[in-house]
Amino acid sequence: MIRFSDIAGNPVMDTSTATTVGKLEAPIIDPATHRIVGFRVKKSKGPGDVLLWASVAGLGPDAVTVSSAEQVSDPPPELKDRSGRKLDVLKRPVLTEHGHPLGKVKDVEFDPSDGRVTNLLLKDSFVDGGRLLGIGKYAVVVAG
Repeated sequence: MIRFSDIAGNPVMDTSTATTVGKLEAPIIDPATHRIVGFRVKKSKGPGDVLLWASVAGLGPDAVTVSSAEQVSDPPPELKDRSGRKLDVLKRPVLTEHGHPLGKVKDVEFDPSDGRVTNLLLKDSFVDGGRLLGIGKYAVVVAG
């Protein structure tokens, strides 16, 4: 398992040209599948600012690799709303489905082989990624 903070800001490298096409800015999480489905990329040289999980060629401690700069593109229609800054999971309050506050998301721990979110890390505790129900503009909602 790795934490997003371990790779945040890392370069996204185009392996065909050995150039940097941007830097990882934030994970894009699908709460229904409990998986990272992509990353928002800042300073992108590609046509957009979203790198889909399926387009990642390699995920290492020093860089994320892609086969071409075009892999960083506009989000597909189903991710358009989820890929914006307003739905970033980091620093967002976490509430149970009953409205009880648990803290704020400090980091996201995930399986680098498939993007499965294993834990949402809070200041003094964590929430199992399988409890994730929704991510909204105000809060992350978890079962519990």
